[in-house]
Amino acid sequence: MHHAFTIRALLKQLPVRIETAVAYGDRLLLGTATGALLVYQVSEADRDRVPTLTLVETKKSFARKAVEQLGVIKEAGVLVCLADGMVTLYDLHTLANATPLTNTRGAHIIALHTGVDHIDGIPTLVSKLATYGKRKVVVLEWRDAEFYKSFEFSAAEKIVAMQFSAPGLLVLSTAREFLTLQLPRGQWDDLFPADTASLRTVAGGMAVGHSVDAAGSSDTAPGPQTSAPSGGMWGSWALSLSGSSADVQTTIARMPSDKLLLCHKDTGVFINSAGKLCRNEYSEPMVFSRAPIGITYTSSYAVAISHDSTPQTQPPSSSGSTGNSNPPAPRFNVEVRNIGTQALVQTLHLSEEEPSRIINGAGGKQVWAFGPHTVWRLMPMPIQQQVEDVLDAEQYDEAISLVAQSDNILEAEKEELTKKIRWLRARWLFREQAKYEDALN
Repeated sequence: MHHAFTIRALLKQLPVRIETAVAYGDRLLLGTATGALLVYQVSEADRDRVPTLTLVETKKSFARKAVEQLGVIKEAGVLVCLADGMVTLYDLHTLANATPLTNTRGAHIIALHTGVDHIDGIPTLVSKLATYGKRKVVVLEWRDAEFYKSFEFSAAEKIVAMQFSAPGLLVLSTAREFLTLQLPRGQWDDLFPADTASLRTVAGGMAVGHSVDAAGSSDTAPGPQTSAPSGGMWGSWALSLSGSSADVQTTIARMPSDKLLLCHKDTGVFINSAGKLCRNEYSEPMVFSRAPIGITYTSSYAVAISHDSTPQTQPPSSSGSTGNSNPPAPRFNVEVRNIGTQALVQTLHLSEEEPSRIINGAGGKQVWAFGPHTVWRLMPMPIQQQVEDVLDAEQYDEAISLVAQSDNILEAEKEELTKKIRWLRARWLFREQAKYEDALN
């Protein structure tokens, strides 16, 4: 383990409750329980100084009720707001010109994706917004920043999480299983059950479900299918293992290189943009210390927030008595894991209040955590220092992984640095571990 981040509370004891947030450019937008929208300017400081947040605008009547989720389609200049069970679109620059989407009534989940898709052989910048509510998935599409079309698909079961893995593929989870929805044809396919035992099984090499490519083709016979499958044999098995839907803790988190992390409770597996398991890169599932409340990423790390139900031990009082009328407070954790090796890198403890959401910004270069009245920022340590720390600890595979994943090291430097680390690793294997054949190889 080494220090990958330091964490600072940039805002404390806000008078309103934070429900959601989104970061883009030099802006941080906070949606509140009263329906207000707070717009902050983010001023990045030097490496040794903490960034600052300046409140530049307050939209007190932005929504009639609590702002549940926010999203940005930067290419189309659109701010997406989910409030009072309906999605409304705003001009991103003026935060005005509200356009309610009446066909999204009852929505409680949104997902966004922007990427290049080849349409009729022509590379096209495609942005998509997906919403789910009342057993219906609504997808809106923009092409080269111009609105194109909307689609609707019925779902046989309640959806609890969803993310795009590619412009033509939506990955979703019910209480029982993970599914894919091919766009725009509307074909549903099973991936695998959404429970811990099944995730550990599929990560170990057992093939289940269907493979789907990002353009919307699959290895099953083609044919239209407008409603989600009800689960079949895999769904029944998952239900018996995972219990009732009220106990489900399922997260679908975006990761670098167009990957998704599909997580149930403390266990997650990686899939690529085609909806296939990344078995060549990960032979084991990623197992967190505790079930995450939320997960985000940087170029090298998966960062999760969780609640530690084990209270801290209270130190003895000055009088020598260990009694205390106030029960010890629980701790709230930020867990950092190397995406490449899945190793636990760092655990940070928050004492102010329980975090409820974690997001990133600036293409994964910023990491923000939020509590009801607190905003934290995770500041990365310099990558050179991180590599030196793991080398000092003789964790050579970890150092190689950090260099390979970092977006702060030039590609020309990565090759030379990796060679030096491999040489140090070989010398360590030969001298310290007496693994002569491994050292020579």
